[in-house]
Formats: sequence, C-alpha cells, structure tokens
Amino acid sequence: MIARRPTRFRWLLALGLAFAPNLLGCATCRLQADSPDLRPCDDGFAFTQDGWKLGMRRVRPLFPDPAKDPVVLCHGLGLNGTFWTITDRNLAQLLADDGYEVFIPDLRGSGASRRVGNVGAANDLLRNTLLPEIGAGAWNMDDQAFADVPAILDYVEATTGKKRVNWVGHSLGGMLMFAHLEMTGRPDRIATFVGMGCSTDLVVTPQTDMIQANFGLRLLSHLMSTSRFARPMRHYRPAGLAKIDKFYYSAENVDERTVSRFYGYTLEDLSGAALKQMDPWLRKGRLLSADGAIDYASHLDRITTPTLFIAGDGDIMVDNPSMEATFAKLGATDKTMLHFGKKQGHVDDYGHCDLVWSRHAPDEVFPEIVKWLDRHKPGTIWAWEQGPTPPTAPRPSSQRP
Repeated sequence: MIARRPTRFRWLLALGLAFAPNLLGCATCRLQADSPDLRPCDDGFAFTQDGWKLGMRRVRPLFPDPAKDPVVLCHGLGLNGTFWTITDRNLAQLLADDGYEVFIPDLRGSGASRRVGNVGAANDLLRNTLLPEIGAGAWNMDDQAFADVPAILDYVEATTGKKRVNWVGHSLGGMLMFAHLEMTGRPDRIATFVGMGCSTDLVVTPQTDMIQANFGLRLLSHLMSTSRFARPMRHYRPAGLAKIDKFYYSAENVDERTVSRFYGYTLEDLSGAALKQMDPWLRKGRLLSADGAIDYASHLDRITTPTLFIAGDGDIMVDNPSMEATFAKLGATDKTMLHFGKKQGHVDDYGHCDLVWSRHAPDEVFPEIVKWLDRHKPGTIWAWEQGPTPPTAPRPSSQRP
C-alpha cells in the first residue's frame, strides 16, 4: 500500500512547478525587462574600497542647469534602485525635467551591484537560483554608510566634475546619511540632505511586530533567497501578505501595477548582519553602529547640512513622532519638516513607501522636494526668506545616456 503524501506537500509541489519559469533565470529576466527603468542600475559602476562594484543609473536632463548640484536618490534596506523608477511619473524624471542630473545607485547586495573577483562571479550564477549568495548576510549599514556612500560621491564627481551632491534618501537610504554626516571628515560633499521616512529614534518601543519579522527574515536568509522566492508574487499574492505589505505601503494609495513591479523588480534579499544591526533600533529606539560603540541618535547635533524631512502621516514603520524626535536633535539651523496627510489638505495619509510610490506623490510630494532644492541651489542666498519659488516653464522629458 502506497502512503499518501500530505496535502500541504502536494500544494507546495504544485506551487513550485507553476512558478518555476519565473524563478529560474530570475536575474536574467530582470535584465530583459521591457523598460530600462525596471532593470538593474548599470549605466556605470562605483567601486568601494572593500571590494564591491555598485551599479549606477544616470538620468540626464535635456536642458541641464549647470548651477545645480547633482541629485543622488538612495533606496532603503532590502530594495534596489528601481524603487525610484517603478512608477510612470517618478521623482527622478521630475528632477531631471527641472534641470538636475540624477544618479540612482544599487547599494551593495542589490540590483547590479556585486563583489569583485571570483565571489562576485559565483554569485552571478546563484542569482538565477533560490540559493542565497555567498556572503549575502555579512554586510551591514555601517558598510554602506562608510564605504558605499563615499564610492557613490566619488563616482558622481568623476562623472560630472561636481564635488557636492544633493542626497535624497528614503528609509535606510536616509539613515545612512545620519551616520555618514556624523562621522565623515568631508560633510561639505553633501550640499543638502532630504530624508524621507527615516529616523535615528523610535519613540514607541519595542516594535514587536517588526522584531518578529526581523527574526524570521534572519532565519530564512540562511536558507534561501527570500526576494527570489517572492518574485512570483508579481503575478499573485496571498491575502495574508497584506499584514506585511502594510508596513511598506497603503493599498488605497498605490496602484496595483506599482506593487507588482515592486515584487518583480525592486525587492532584494535582506542581509542578516544589517537586520541584526536594526534590532536595537526596534527594541530600544536607538540606531547604533554594528558593534554597538556608536549611538547615532546621540550625535545628530554634528549634522549642520541643510536638511528637509518628508514624513507620511500614515507611516507605521517610521512614524511622525520618531521623525520629529530625530529632527529636533539635528544641529542644522536650516532645517524643514513637511508632513503629508489629510490634516495638511492632501488626498490621503501617506504610508512609508507612499511618499515615493503613491499615485498622488507626483502632484503633492515631489514638487515640494524640487522647490526646496531649487531654493538651495548654489548662489541662491537665503531664498527661503524671499517667498515661494516661482513656477518654471514645462520642459521636455529627460533622456538616458
């Protein structure tokens, strides 16, 4: 008599067979995406001192303004540079239309970035499987802040001749700038800092739900590539996934097409070391260095760079009180914080990724960022005291190289 296989096993086997074509060759499929904006950032590469090559996307304006410093758009943890370009009307395009040259990096462990040498070559093969890459869990936030950020700045300077950039970071892409500006000997390389949904402080702790998710992801990361396993969710997502998705975005604000692109092109593996570094932040509300020696929340007074904070009233990952606590400690005398939600007359309360992905962001969020950057253009003195920036004439769309 033949024993019957458990029902759960049969369902998993059927699911695996159904999605096998989407899993196998995952990296190759992303390289062949219909639009360049959905592919890894590979217009060029920035090289770090610890042996990584970081993919870079360059968006050139048709009518560049030579007086404006370039803009770097930096994604957060577990994502890649397509975070900024999976919507049809995106911030990179709007900035380029206003004369800014825009650079979008794939930080280490994401997109087109890879280790140099034999390890990188082996990982290129593993990216077409469900197996985790070699050393995928070894890097942390400090590595990105102190190795990736300088490499990106060097690349932009070598490419454009500009020694300063406007840094726009979402979530961890902004948190990196807290660490970098506090500890670097060259804070002058950052002309302005725009932090979207980022903080060194968490007012309400412990964040139980996120702590549990953090622990689970750290375990899974040793066994498989979680991002490639989730790639088929571009086509189908179980109802229970909404409990996780709510931390990223608000379903009522973000188009289904954007969410599908997120799973298909933007989601990346989470480094176990980076997740471990986030643990004290989730438990005690303090962003620490990986070795615990530096409390980044205690040195915010060192940051004197002109800063704009963008906060979403519906953000449950980095809430408004946490951003306000961080904002209050900044040493910058030129600092502004803008909230986006119904209380401010906006269409809806913006969630964590809504600030970039919402169908309303191009009309409500992005113009405020562009106006603030324009007011801080080199040669513009105390422009924020002179009233709002006058409207600019529409420009044709920008172009890629």
